Amino acid sequence: MHLPFAPVLVASQLLVAAPAGIPTVDIQKTCEAGAGVMIELSGSTAQRDVDVCLTSEQAARDQIIRDWATFLPAEKTQCVQASVYLPSYIEWLTCLEMEMSVRKSNSALPQSTSQ
Repeated sequence: MHLPFAPVLVASQLLVAAPAGIPTVDIQKTCEAGAGVMIELSGSTAQRDVDVCLTSEQAARDQIIRDWATFLPAEKTQCVQASVYLPSYIEWLTCLEMEMSVRKSNSALPQSTSQ
C-alpha cells in the first residue's frame, strides 16, 4: 500500500520561509489537505471547514508570535516540528502551552533537600 508515503510528499510542500525563528506554514495548503482527508473519509466537505481551519490556524500563529519569547529553547525544539505531516500552529501552540504549564508546575513544587 502506497499511502504511508503520501504524507511525506504533502508535508514537503507545506513549508515556506521562516521569519523571526518561528517556522511559517502555508496554512492554506494545510487546511486544504485536511479538508481533502475529510473528503476521503466522509465523502464531502464544505469551504466553511477550510475557512474555519484558516481562522483557527492564524489565531494560533498570532498567539505563538505574542508568546514566543516566553518559551524555553527546549520547549520550542520539542513542540515546533515543521517537517512533520501537516504541520499545524494549533498543535504547536497546544504543545508549547502544555510544556510551559509543566515547567511552571514543577517550579512551584517545594524543592527537596538531601540530608
